[in-house]
Amino acid sequence: MDSLWHWSIRLADNLIRLNKNRIVITAGITPSGPVHLGSVCEFLFPEAIYRVLKMRNNQIDVKMYFIADVLDALDSVTADLQDYESVIKEDMGKPLILARDPKGIYRSYAERYVEELRQIMRMFNSHLELILVSDLYERGMFDKYTDLYMRQIDRVKEIVQKTSGRELPHGWTPIMAICGRCGRIDRTRVLFYDPSVQEYEYRCDSCGHTDRAKLEDHKYKLQWRLHWPTWQTILESDIEGGGVDHFTKGGSRDTAVAIHREILNREPPIGYKYGFVLLDGKKYSKSKGIGMYVRDMLKIVPPEIVAYHLLKYDLEENIDFNPTKDKILNMIDDYESASQIDPTSELSRAERKKYVAFNLFRRDIKVSFREMLLYYSVYRDWNKVRNHIELDEYYMSYIENWYRTGFVPEDYDFTYRPSKIDEYKDLVSSWHSGMSALDIHNSIYDYSQKISVPAQEIFRYLYRALIGKDRGPRMGKLIYALGVDRVKDDIL
Repeated sequence: MDSLWHWSIRLADNLIRLNKNRIVITAGITPSGPVHLGSVCEFLFPEAIYRVLKMRNNQIDVKMYFIADVLDALDSVTADLQDYESVIKEDMGKPLILARDPKGIYRSYAERYVEELRQIMRMFNSHLELILVSDLYERGMFDKYTDLYMRQIDRVKEIVQKTSGRELPHGWTPIMAICGRCGRIDRTRVLFYDPSVQEYEYRCDSCGHTDRAKLEDHKYKLQWRLHWPTWQTILESDIEGGGVDHFTKGGSRDTAVAIHREILNREPPIGYKYGFVLLDGKKYSKSKGIGMYVRDMLKIVPPEIVAYHLLKYDLEENIDFNPTKDKILNMIDDYESASQIDPTSELSRAERKKYVAFNLFRRDIKVSFREMLLYYSVYRDWNKVRNHIELDEYYMSYIENWYRTGFVPEDYDFTYRPSKIDEYKDLVSSWHSGMSALDIHNSIYDYSQKISVPAQEIFRYLYRALIGKDRGPRMGKLIYALGVDRVKDDIL
């Protein structure tokens, strides 16, 4: 497979061409709300690059770090915590790691969502090492770079203005101080810096507190456009991606590249940009509650299938992910069909991408999810289903959750309740136990042509006779699952 097959191969090959003994992949996220699909992409895309590198050469030394930016200011009440708005508003503007968990379960607001992120990353078998950015600050790893920026503040400010295309306010500094009185980080201003002792003076516009602090106190954070290239330098990053908003002209990637080259005297890591995950044209949002939370989604969809669907597109393409009942079932079908793609045959571009995406999160397909769903809908007892088809234990819990949560698609949400028929008896009488599901299905079309009655009319009549509804799962498969002889006895 060459780099034209999938973006992860292209990026992995670019890393291999660096001819380094060790490759470092970095990524990051602000854990300010429940994990949604956009959050998953933040660790899934670097995970894909890692897996391709290991496929290329399993002996290659690859390190992966995923930064949880827990020093970002708390700035909104997420949709899942609306009942705790009064508590959260008291901590607005504080770093996430210093804000309280409104439910009093975790040590901080940040920990609530870091732990959720950690659990979800494990479900995707991610190889990324999760790092709290506060730990890097506490270990003093940002201090020398912060001192460097403050000593060259005029030059740094010029770079930020030039690359962002906006003028910074008078008195701007790289440092965002944490107020020693109220704890806010979003309303403080650094007034003075003494490089001889690496000490700064700040004022908090929220509570009026003025104080001094040293860099070694670690009560600060760098402005984002400096914070990002600095963690890349600390971790010796070789590659890090970001959303298209970071990579547009004037975005933070432009600033990071300039800071790397002009201040830090190093080449920036390879960059790559990716599109948004959309629901009906809107970005998934943890704060606004747009889109199903991943913690809920993974109860009804295996993580491999979620990963496949996010990876089968071009990297910069926006992904529409609307988790309706029928669309999720079709996604599962698509994943299973990708397992049958032969890489040695002539493939379309879409098939090549699907082949790679499937193999990055591969699992053996014993039986189709749709077939298991059909038989469970008929018998509602796995022991009875086992008498008819092979079972995939992995799928069983998901199907049970579909029924438990009311997620079963309309066509499969039925109870077998046969009633005697007055029409099409000769059609039903012609069926026999030696027929396949396809034979039965096709016999209805043949019969409709013979009597000049639309096939859909016959299907509708038979569905009503079998399950009391106008439609259901594919008729041939339904009758085959029920048993031809049983159906004939029940409705003739």
